[in-house]
Amino acid sequence: MLSTEMLSKFGSLRRRSRLLLAGVLALLLAGCGHEQAAPPHVFVVSIDTLRADYLSPYGFDAAATPNAARLAEGGVTFTRAVTPMGITVPVHATLLTGLMPREHRVRANVHRLPDDIPTIAGLFSVAGYDTGSILSFGAMNFMSGLDRGFEHASDRAEDGRAFVRPDADTMELAREWLEGRSGEQPLFMLLHLYEVHSPHEHTDYSRVRMSDYAGPLADGVSVEMLYNHSQPWVGDDEALTALRTLYAGEVAEADRRVGMLLDWIEQRGLLENSIVVLVADHGQGLGENAYFGHGPTLEQTVLHVPIIIHDFRRPRPTRQIHETVGLIDLAPTLLAMAGLSHDHLPGRNLLAETPAGAEPVVYLSEVEQRSSQTEFRPARFDDEALAAWFENYKLVDQDGEQRLYRIDPVLGQQIEAVEMDALHESLRLWLLDTMQSYRDGTLKSERAELDDAAIEALRSLGYIQ
Repeated sequence: MLSTEMLSKFGSLRRRSRLLLAGVLALLLAGCGHEQAAPPHVFVVSIDTLRADYLSPYGFDAAATPNAARLAEGGVTFTRAVTPMGITVPVHATLLTGLMPREHRVRANVHRLPDDIPTIAGLFSVAGYDTGSILSFGAMNFMSGLDRGFEHASDRAEDGRAFVRPDADTMELAREWLEGRSGEQPLFMLLHLYEVHSPHEHTDYSRVRMSDYAGPLADGVSVEMLYNHSQPWVGDDEALTALRTLYAGEVAEADRRVGMLLDWIEQRGLLENSIVVLVADHGQGLGENAYFGHGPTLEQTVLHVPIIIHDFRRPRPTRQIHETVGLIDLAPTLLAMAGLSHDHLPGRNLLAETPAGAEPVVYLSEVEQRSSQTEFRPARFDDEALAAWFENYKLVDQDGEQRLYRIDPVLGQQIEAVEMDALHESLRLWLLDTMQSYRDGTLKSERAELDDAAIEALRSLGYIQ
């Protein structure tokens, strides 16, 4: 039996809301049981635009990202995680609600989370956690409503808002928040870093490795260059190497900041009772298949993301999980690790044993919804386009045709096109049925209020043109 239970995961939002409210009641009831160990602190570090294959646990230069390696050592690395979309705000809405974009209705960076959608931050707060959201892309809080449920959120106050701030400033806000906590309450913190996102600028890492390069990328890569003038780089190995070196340097800087956070947590005496999760919202095309950047695409370089979970409460063997998982699973996993109810969410606890005879899991990725301000690559904004991930296969339904790929079974970044008959016909039809059921459940999105400054900021970041 594949269809009934699987397709029910993509039911109506009204049913989701009822279940989420039931989850709040379950949290309240859970507090009436016997005495338990102190709940863990939970820290989620979301690095925008971070490709998994630029971290050492996924095969990159170990010296470039030692803190990702530190988290992977004794932690759990998911090597084939996929995101529901290649754009920032909708994916963070998924991280915080445990719902897919068509369910939480944030399908573009200009959308706002509807008031009737709860977040896991609210569930942590109900359970007694001190909750904080500190973001480099501050507009996710004040424009998109992703501050919901957090007791403290950056950019909430009128006089303290930044659409996008330097990661160094974000880290200072994170340090101040940590230092202001007494340690008597468990902490749930979302830290978002942005500078891996374009523009791709020089770092110490890239300056050393590009000292002899004098080509068109010698001074870095602006958003305008990346999206509108990058096609001449296709087939130019020197230019592509320069682009990827600039990107790798920014990843190394983000990793350094992860190390700073770990040090601060340890200095506060919190690390031994903490869970730290390193994740990305989406990746970045760096010329593969002639694609640059991210956004309205189903490219593997954009949809394959890292998830690394380290539970510092007890020593564990280092593990790598080589099965397809999704960012929709992160919300129930975070709740489960804190001992909180998560059965009201459609995703699964990634750290739980899969029951014998469990239904197979399908993950879906989609293309962002085009806004009225978006003129960039209009042909790519296809509301019908979906990718379905099932075991070692990726089935793409786009432009009126289906394409099938086989995924690298270990690290997940590499895929190869295969003939459609590699899938049994009944399985292909079931996957297409699952896709259509998801499309049929689409609900209307709510536009954020965009003033001229917001529109200009989004345009400068390449989100609208």
